[in-house]
Amino acid sequence: MKVRNLFIAIFLLVSISICGQSKTYFISPNGNDSADGLSLKTAWKSLDKVNQITFQTGDQVLFESGGVWYGQLKLKGSGAEGKPIILSSYGGKAKPVINIGKAEGAGIRLFNQSWWEISNMEITSGEPYEPGIGRQGIAVIVMGDGQHMEGIVIRNNYIHDIWGQLGGRGEYVGYYSTAILVRSQYEDGISRDRRAFIKTTFDNVLVENNRIERFDKCGIVIWGGKHDIVVRGNSMDNLGGDGIFVNGPYKGLIEYNEVRRSCMRSGYLDLPGGDDWWPHTAAIWIQNTEETIMQFNAVYDTGREPKNGDGNAYDFDFYCKRCTAQYNYSKNNHGLMLVMNNTFENVTRYNISENDRTHLVQLQCDLTDRNVFYNNIFYVDYGTADIDHHGSGEPEAINQLGALFYNNIFYATGQGRFRTVYSSGEVIGRHFDEVSKPDLPPGSLFLNNCYYGPWKNGLPDDPKRIVADPLFVAPGTGGNGICTLDGYKLQSGSPCINAGLFVPLNSKRDYFGNPVNDGSVDIGAYELLGSGVFTDVQREETLNAEYKRQSRIAWSKWVFPKAIPVSEDGKIVIRLREPVEKEINGTLVWSDKEGKNNPVTIQLDKVKDRGLFTFTLKADKNTLLNSVVRVNLKEGELSETWEIPLVEPMQSGR
Repeated sequence: MKVRNLFIAIFLLVSISICGQSKTYFISPNGNDSADGLSLKTAWKSLDKVNQITFQTGDQVLFESGGVWYGQLKLKGSGAEGKPIILSSYGGKAKPVINIGKAEGAGIRLFNQSWWEISNMEITSGEPYEPGIGRQGIAVIVMGDGQHMEGIVIRNNYIHDIWGQLGGRGEYVGYYSTAILVRSQYEDGISRDRRAFIKTTFDNVLVENNRIERFDKCGIVIWGGKHDIVVRGNSMDNLGGDGIFVNGPYKGLIEYNEVRRSCMRSGYLDLPGGDDWWPHTAAIWIQNTEETIMQFNAVYDTGREPKNGDGNAYDFDFYCKRCTAQYNYSKNNHGLMLVMNNTFENVTRYNISENDRTHLVQLQCDLTDRNVFYNNIFYVDYGTADIDHHGSGEPEAINQLGALFYNNIFYATGQGRFRTVYSSGEVIGRHFDEVSKPDLPPGSLFLNNCYYGPWKNGLPDDPKRIVADPLFVAPGTGGNGICTLDGYKLQSGSPCINAGLFVPLNSKRDYFGNPVNDGSVDIGAYELLGSGVFTDVQREETLNAEYKRQSRIAWSKWVFPKAIPVSEDGKIVIRLREPVEKEINGTLVWSDKEGKNNPVTIQLDKVKDRGLFTFTLKADKNTLLNSVVRVNLKEGELSETWEIPLVEPMQSGR
C-alpha cells in the first residue's frame, strides 16, 4: 500500500510539473488553427485563434517574421514576476505586421493583465481618418476599483500610419488615440466625485526603443502609473499631437527619446471632429509627478497651429513637484520649456536650446512655487524668442509670475533677439505687454546670467549680469542628436569660466559629461576642466542642508489652501494637498480678524493626521466669515507665518 501511494504521489507531482511548464506558441500565415501551435510545423494561422487562448505564466507567443495579419490582437492571461508572457517574433529580422485597417481601438490590447513583454511587432492601418473613430497601436488598460497592474514591457515595436481622431470624448479618441497607451481607466458613468474613491493602480512599466511615425494623436501616453515608470530610447516623427505624456509617477524617468514634428495638427482651425477637445500640445511633458526626470532627450521642429497655446519641447505641467529637466537638446521648436501653475521646485538645468522661437520659456507659475532655470544655453539667430510670463493680465499678476534664472547664457545673433513679456488672454488674440516691469527687488527673476546680443525691450533686471560674448567654440552648429553640440563649449578665454553662482543640490555633471566639482561653476551648460579651484565640501553640505530646510518650509506652506470654506455647523475643516512634512512643527490659530475672540490653537506636534485639521467652534456663520486661521510653521530657526481667510463655500483655492 505504501509503495502504491508513493507511486501515485510521484505520478501526480510529475503531472503537475508537466502541466505547469511554459509553452511556446507559433503563428504563421501558412499555419492551421486546428493544430496545437506548439511547433513551426503545427503553427496557428489567425489572430482569432490567438484571441481565444488564455496564456499562462512564462508562455511565449511568437509571430512569423514578415507575416501580415489583418485585425486586432486581444490577448488573455497574465504572467508573473520573473516569468512574463512574451509576445514577439521568430524567423528573421522583419517584424510581423498587424494591420488594423478601419477598425477602432488597438492593434494589440491588454486589459487588467500583468507581466507581459511585447516586442518586435509592427502595427499599422493606412486607412484615412474617419470622424468619431479613434485608433491605437498598443493599449494596456487597467480598470476597476482595487485593480492593480504591473510588469509591462513594450520594446522595439514599429507603429505607423494610423490616423485616429485628435479631439472628442470617448475611449479611443483624443489623448487615447495613441500609438502606445498605458493607463488606468474609469468605467463609463463614474462621476468625478466618485473617482476620488476608486483605487486603480499600476507600476513597473518600461516603454523602450520603439519607433512611431505618422500617427494621430499622440506617440506615447502613460497615465496613472506610480512607481518604476520608464520611457527610454523611443523615436517618433509626424504626430498630430503630443510626443510623450507621462502622468502620475514618483521618480519616473524619461530619457534618450527623440521627437520630431510633433503637435503638427492639434490646434488646427478646421480640424474635423469639432472643438470638444484639448488643442494645447507639447513634445515631451509630465503632469502630477514627483521627482521625475526628463534627460538626454532631443526634440525638433514641433508644430503650433493657431489654437495651440503650447508647442514647447518640454513641459512641467500641473502638480509637478521637484522634477528635473536636464541634458536635453531642443531645436526649432516653439519654446524650450513651459512651466504651468500649481507646480513646485522644478529645475531646468544644463539644457541647450537652438533657435527655439515664440515663447522660448513660458511661465504660468508663481514665484513662490520656487521653479528655477540654471546653466542652460539659449541660442537664437532669427525671430524673437520670448521669456513669456502668462497670467490673468491683472496688474498685480506681474509681481507674482515667474521663476528664477541664473548662470544661463542668452545668445542672440543674426536676425535673432530676446524679449521679456507679460501675456494674457486666449491663444488667438492674446495680448503681449512688453512695457510693464515687475516691482520686485533686483535679482528676483534674473541673477548672474550672461547676455550677448539684442533684447527688444532691454536687458532683464540682473544686478550681476555679464554682458559679453561667451566665446563659444562654434555657436549655431547643432546637428541631429544630443552629441552634436560641441560648438557650445567655451573657449579658454571665456568670461563665463568660474563666473557662476553656487547652486544648492546642483548637478554633478555638465551637458557634456564633465564633472561640476571644481568649486567655482562656469556659466552655461559647459564646465571647463582644470580651473584649479577646489570644492569646499563642508560649505556646500551646509548650504545644501539649509536649502532643504527652506524647501520643506516652503512646501508645507504650499500644500495649505489659499482660502477655507465655512460650514453651517461651526466647524472649520482644513484639508491639505499632502500632509505637512514630519520635520515641520508649529501652530494653527483661529480667531476673528481683530483678535477679539478667544483664539483656538492646534499644535502640529500633537496631532496624528498632519493633512487634515479641524476646529470645532461655537460660532455662527457671520463670525466665521470675519475670521482667519493664522499658520506658523517652524523648522529649527526657520519659520513662515501667514493668514488664511475664511470664505463662502465654492470660493476656496488651492
